[in-house]
Amino acid sequence: MSVFSARYFLSLGNVFFSLILGALALAVCWYYLPEFTLSLFKYAGSLREWIFNQGMSAKYEIMLRALVDDRQVVYMGFVLFSRFMVSLLLGFMYWLFGTPPQD
Repeated sequence: MSVFSARYFLSLGNVFFSLILGALALAVCWYYLPEFTLSLFKYAGSLREWIFNQGMSAKYEIMLRALVDDRQVVYMGFVLFSRFMVSLLLGFMYWLFGTPPQD
């Protein structure tokens, strides 16, 4: 396997792993910190309404309302946070054990 295909599969695995970690982090946060999780969902709802009240045309607002939901915004935040944490962990591992092989 070449270095390019290894990098491709590692990055694809990173994305998949981050989606799973984001869902697990949301579940842990919901179980142990229900008030905080509720406040996240309320903030996501107010952010969504603020975005829709910016005076855009009806055809764009319909598309955004179909695609943007409070649950999606909160889950996306957890996924982005988990991607950041996985990237920090991988960077620390590369720093600790050496740089990845260059081709």
